[in-house]
Amino acid sequence: MPRPTPNTPYTVLVRNRRVLRDWEVLLRNRQEACLACWDHIAHTPTQPVGKRYQPLKGEQAHCRFRGQTLRQWQWEIDRGARIKVGVGRDSVVVMGVWTGHPKENE
Repeated sequence: MPRPTPNTPYTVLVRNRRVLRDWEVLLRNRQEACLACWDHIAHTPTQPVGKRYQPLKGEQAHCRFRGQTLRQWQWEIDRGARIKVGVGRDSVVVMGVWTGHPKENE
């Protein structure tokens, strides 16, 4: 029997297979936090969540996906793990997943 597909306002995509693989590793280790992140970005990706989820600034404020420029946000899962997403009009793209603080943020 196929799993039901949730009805969400935003379609969540992943940038590539490596990001999907990294997401799956993070999900196995931090399931509750990852599911909270996924639920938020699928429903309200342009609403900050305290200091946990905010738009990035400067050179990281935007990212490119399939010819589109997207506003880039970052979710801090826990213990330094991060997920970066690009938010479009009706979709969210998981651009990167890190189990530790991304060096590009330093």
